[in-house]
Amino acid sequence: MRVSTGKLRQDVRQALVAMGAPQNEAEIGAEMCVDAELRGHSSHGVRLLRNIAAAYQRGADRRRAMRVVDESPVSARLDGGFHLSWFVHWSAIELAIEKAATMGIAVVSVGNAGGSGALGYLVERIAAAGLVGLAANSTPLTVVAPGSTIPALGTNPLAIGLPRRSGPPLILDMATSSIAFNQILRLRETGQALPEGVAVDADGSTTTDPNRAIEPDSGRSRILPFGGHRGYGLTLMLELMVSAGVTGRTGQDKRGPVLTEPTDFSALYFAYQPGLVGDRDQALDATDRLLAELTAAGARIPGESSRLRREQCLRDGEVDVDPEALDVLNSLLDS
Repeated sequence: MRVSTGKLRQDVRQALVAMGAPQNEAEIGAEMCVDAELRGHSSHGVRLLRNIAAAYQRGADRRRAMRVVDESPVSARLDGGFHLSWFVHWSAIELAIEKAATMGIAVVSVGNAGGSGALGYLVERIAAAGLVGLAANSTPLTVVAPGSTIPALGTNPLAIGLPRRSGPPLILDMATSSIAFNQILRLRETGQALPEGVAVDADGSTTTDPNRAIEPDSGRSRILPFGGHRGYGLTLMLELMVSAGVTGRTGQDKRGPVLTEPTDFSALYFAYQPGLVGDRDQALDATDRLLAELTAAGARIPGESSRLRREQCLRDGEVDVDPEALDVLNSLLDS
């Protein structure tokens, strides 16, 4: 359904305020939510409001001031205080940019917040500041190790942003699972089948039925990592770096009765000046040369199609949003 981008942003902001978020947090949340829709990443756009709202409510009795609990000139541990998760992760990025601009490099971790939304938006901010950005998240357990039927890993997305001299930042944003968890929910709601080989049922057999790929009691999915054993290895290492390393929560600790528990999300954000590891101008020139070569050869550039889609939507002033996602938004506005 075609929707005015301005109206959509206004409605998302209003829904976030209605559920208790302060205006400044809702403003950032609406920007990140709508940006995902503009890029065509519907699983991280309006549809994600349902998860964000559930996690925000889940953290209500623990809400406190967002604060840096440990800090050095090049690092910070940000306790989100169970504030609006989009805003917390955005704040972590701003802190990483500030530190890296001063010291050359920075790493910021996030806990007690909830889901970040689309990581591409966040690393794009780092790259737009002339820095190299890397973001890694850990999420609730919705991924099974190959050969297992017990969700023990998150979808654990990874994103990289590189600055460019002659164009917008180059962005890679990917989950280390074969499919996003919210995409499985979307396919189930719309009565569509899963792609082949992305999930297993309770017996460990691959399935294209979204209902068989989701545990009926916990609501957790049984998604497979992407890329076989290589993807599994990457998913596992991110789980250990970002979940065990930041919050100390892994495995059984994250297998509680609530899928949207905010403490089951955590993040690491890195930013550094290109000149710290090599010649900055040389790196920017080489980046443009290789991308030009790839484009001339007919190759696709990561993030390019979603960037062009966003630009077209902004020119049109409208964006396509799934009716089911608008139902989620309207239910929050009416509550």
